[in-house]
Amino acid sequence: MSARFATVDALRGFAALWVFAYHLWNVYCPACSAQVEPIPIGPDTPAAVAATFPLFAYGYAGVGLFFVLSGFCIHLPQARRFHAKGADTLDVREFGRRRFWRLYPAFLASLFLAALGLGAMNAAWAEPPGADGFTREYILKAFGLSWILPNAVFALPLAPAAQKLSPVAWTLLYELQFYLLYPLLLKVVRRVGFGPVAGVLLACELAFAFVPTPGTLEPLSPHFAYFFLRRYFDWFLGMWLAERLMAGKPLSATWGKRLLVIGLVGGPLTSAFAVSWPLHELLFVIGAAGLVAWAVANPAAPPNRVARALAPVGEWSYSLYLVHMSVMRLVFAGHAALPDDVRSGWTFAAAGLTCAAVVPLTAWVWYRLFEKPYLPKPSAAKAAVHQPSFA
Repeated sequence: MSARFATVDALRGFAALWVFAYHLWNVYCPACSAQVEPIPIGPDTPAAVAATFPLFAYGYAGVGLFFVLSGFCIHLPQARRFHAKGADTLDVREFGRRRFWRLYPAFLASLFLAALGLGAMNAAWAEPPGADGFTREYILKAFGLSWILPNAVFALPLAPAAQKLSPVAWTLLYELQFYLLYPLLLKVVRRVGFGPVAGVLLACELAFAFVPTPGTLEPLSPHFAYFFLRRYFDWFLGMWLAERLMAGKPLSATWGKRLLVIGLVGGPLTSAFAVSWPLHELLFVIGAAGLVAWAVANPAAPPNRVARALAPVGEWSYSLYLVHMSVMRLVFAGHAALPDDVRSGWTFAAAGLTCAAVVPLTAWVWYRLFEKPYLPKPSAAKAAVHQPSFA
């Protein structure tokens, strides 16, 4: 594997681990995330929460990094073809086939694990069975079995309650829209260039950040956003980086570091105030784009120790992202089922350590069972040249 793509794989591994760490941290520090409101840190905040906040509280920014990496990896083969041959005609059927088998089997299987995790959580403490025990009606409701289909066919906007089954599934809905839009987006950027498209998508992002939801759409909020051009700018930044790279004009490491600093400083800073809070995730994404640009700027440089350690995780990062919440629910449901005289702060901490060990192991097994067997096989011509495992 080339140094460049080992580093990109490492970024995927980092993004998945950061999201997992964020969700695990939220178990111990509930309602302390800046994702839905300005920073909730004040004089009465426990010292442990304040100390760990900078490291874990922004883990949801890993999703933006995933989107940038997705746009980069999807567009890279097209950009390579365009700058080598002067044309990059997209085989839409082959593109759709590869995307389906790359993502869907593992996702579909994860929904059944999610049902098991949801049922265990409900049975243990959220909504335990009544005097009649585990009746058919209770099982259907507690395990969210009726929510599997809306998730499986990406109909969450029509059944928003179904998101309780798999809280991470909303990002797959965005990915699906990215893939559906990509053939059109590719034609548009070849006709008018990347700059005008970037302007339109950035304007859409800012509109979603600052323009109030129209009254006629309020009953659909917040899931109406899934049907509009929100978060597409994240993905487009990855496309732009891939295009520059294959054009022989990669964004320099210096500029990558500058954008990263903008994200690392601007994201937390704007998240602290109500007036600027809507901008903070966009700034995090700009920082993510800088991180990716920095990672691919110098292909001759060998990956450092951190990148070498995280690159293997990048191979099964998608499975890690899919299953971590469900496994956490199972582990903490087991903790809740302990007798009252056994449960304590120590056992609660032990449950977290158990998650830290069991979640990655489960994700690796998931990858081997439901992801790797369906990965698109490269053709003989491409086998001689390294192809990223995420392409």
